[in-house]
Amino acid sequence: MRKLILTLAAVNAILNIMVIGIFMPSEVITLYSLSGIAAVYGSRWLYAFYAIVPVLLSGVFFALDSRQKGEDDESQATEIDDFLSGNSKRSDNADMVCTWFTAVISWIMTGVALNNIENIGVIMPSILVVMISAFVIFTSSMYNGEEYFQICGIHVKWLDSDIDAKKRAKRLTMLTGVTSGIVGVCLAAWSLIINNNIPNCLAVLQLLLLSFIVPLLYSRRSMKSQ
Repeated sequence: MRKLILTLAAVNAILNIMVIGIFMPSEVITLYSLSGIAAVYGSRWLYAFYAIVPVLLSGVFFALDSRQKGEDDESQATEIDDFLSGNSKRSDNADMVCTWFTAVISWIMTGVALNNIENIGVIMPSILVVMISAFVIFTSSMYNGEEYFQICGIHVKWLDSDIDAKKRAKRLTMLTGVTSGIVGVCLAAWSLIINNNIPNCLAVLQLLLLSFIVPLLYSRRSMKSQ
């Protein structure tokens, strides 16, 4: 599984670096002040480092896993099947979340540099909403295969003894979490287009409602009906 994560991270880094090399000016903003105003300009290739961070992370995970055990082709194929079916191990899921969360951040930074945004404070609310939405999508989709029930990666213990209720809660949590994350990204983009933070506020509210409150209430209701 970690070999797959490393491969995908490498492909993502190559695509990011290609965008930097082809579309980004040779000199871009490389540092913002505490107030969010552009303070330092420098080489565009600084952003290539951010693109490589996910590869470095996944490489560390892969190296640590290789030291613990050797995997043959059959076991690797099994782990890939488990990942596609939502039954991968918790450690693999955590590695995937860490890797792709940093990948999302690197693309956000690349986008900011490409558009030469002088005042990052103007778009910071939308950036934060995108990051939170990405985290919700990853945790909702990556952790649905665990033996126990989780909400945004947090173990909820009260359904451990009811297998059927736990499965139903998992499916609902994955559906609402991924949906709310996608809606959050769309609302953040809308906020940038109309230059108004009302969509960002709506995004935070629906993320809280769909990815946390609804699954929590549903799981409590399932427990009471036992």
